[in-house]
Amino acid sequence: MAYEINTLDRIDALYDMGRNFVEGEQVHGAAAEFEFDVCKFDQWRRKVNDLLFSLGGCEDLYYQRFSKDVTKPHIRHLEEGLRILSAVRDDVASTTTGQPGTGKGTARGSRRPSVSYH
Repeated sequence: MAYEINTLDRIDALYDMGRNFVEGEQVHGAAAEFEFDVCKFDQWRRKVNDLLFSLGGCEDLYYQRFSKDVTKPHIRHLEEGLRILSAVRDDVASTTTGQPGTGKGTARGSRRPSVSYH
């Protein structure tokens, strides 16, 4: 599957946004707050869902996993979403470069999660 040139940039921007939520709520590495602003979380979640849907559709494993597991504005859910985005980025990067073995994942059509998703 071919991806738009800015797909990696979109994934990175969403990852950074989610990472900023997590880091903004930590003091010396420990979570100070376990919940986030619901509106900001919902906006981020909707953007990630839209991106994942545009990349793989309803049947895509990443889309299904994100939709099921990232539902509440809690650190645990946000970190799960970040792991999924990281795995998607690996898959897109390996497909975009056209060089086998450059990413940790496989082509999106395989429906198998990237090795980086655990």
